[in-house]
Amino acid sequence: MLGWHLLLESIGMDDVAERAYDVLLCQESCTASSVAAELGISAQRTRQALDDLVAAGLAAPGSGSSPGYVPVDPRVGLSALVRSRQAELERIASSVETYAGRYHERDLRTNPHRLVEVIEGASQISLRVRELIASAQTEVMAFDAPPYVVPQGSAAQFETPVLARGIPVRAIYATEVLEVPPLAESLQAMVALGEQARVVPRVPMKMVLVDRCDAMLPLTTGAQAARTAAVFVRRSALCDALFQLFEATWARATPVFAHTLPSAPPGEVSDEDRALLHLLNAGLKDEAIARQLGLSGRTLRRRVAELTQRMGATSRFQAGAQAMRRQWIY
Repeated sequence: MLGWHLLLESIGMDDVAERAYDVLLCQESCTASSVAAELGISAQRTRQALDDLVAAGLAAPGSGSSPGYVPVDPRVGLSALVRSRQAELERIASSVETYAGRYHERDLRTNPHRLVEVIEGASQISLRVRELIASAQTEVMAFDAPPYVVPQGSAAQFETPVLARGIPVRAIYATEVLEVPPLAESLQAMVALGEQARVVPRVPMKMVLVDRCDAMLPLTTGAQAARTAAVFVRRSALCDALFQLFEATWARATPVFAHTLPSAPPGEVSDEDRALLHLLNAGLKDEAIARQLGLSGRTLRRRVAELTQRMGATSRFQAGAQAMRRQWIY
C-alpha cells in the first residue's frame, strides 16, 4: 500500500475509500469483486467506496475491454478535489463573522450581563489588558493619561509584540504625559517602534479598544481612576460609540514624536529644533518643554524666539502650523 490514507482522510475520504484507491493505483484492472477480495470486505461496501471515488473524481468506470474501475491521474483528480475543498473552506470562512455576529446578538439577548464585566485588582486588570492587546487582529486604539493602575512599563511590553506583528497601534495621550520625563521617554520609544501617537489637553477617558469590538476602561474617572476596578466591554453598540469617540478625538489631536515626512527638505531644520517644534505643537508649557529637552528656561525662550522669527510666525501656534506646512513635523 502507498499510504494515501494520510492524505485522502484530510480531504474527506473514509478509510475504505482510501484503501480502495490504493488498490486501483497498484493494479491494472479492478472490479468491485477483486477490490473486495483485496480489502477483505463485502462487495456491497466495496462498491459504495468505489462509487464515492468516482463521485470525487478520483476514479472512473471502466469501458470496453476494461470493465470495472480505473484510477484518475492523482495530479488531476486530487488537485481538483483540493481546489474544491479550498473553495468550500473559503466560503465557510467568509461566513464566520456573520454567524459570530448572530451568536453574539443572541448571547447578549439571553445573557445581557455578559456585555460588561467588572474586573477588580491590579493584577487581574493587568492580565486582561495583556490578553486584550495580544488578541488584536486589525488595530489597537487607546486613550492614555495618568494615574496608572497598571505600571506604565507594562503597557509598553504588551504593545511591543503587537507592533512586531504589523498590527497598527494608535494612541491619544493627555498632554500631561509629556510633562513627566519618564512617561515622555516611554512614549517616544513606542513611537520609534511604530506606534502612532497624538496628544490632546485632556482625553475623554482612559481606554483600550481592540479591533473596534472589545474594550477595557476604568470604572471611575479622574483622580478616582487609580482605584483598582475596570470594566471589560464586549462587542456591542457601546464599542461602536467608543470607536466613533476615538476617531473624533484623533482628528483634532496633535501628532507627537512623529517622523519627518520623506519629502522634508534636508538641512532646513535640525533634529533638536524639530523636537522643540513637536513639543510646542503639542501645547506644552515652557517648564515641561525645558525639562524634556534638558534646556534652561532662558535657552528655551531664545530658541523659540529664533524659530518663530525664522518662520515669520507671530505666535507659538503659528510656528507649529508653519512647521507642518513646511513638512518639518506632522
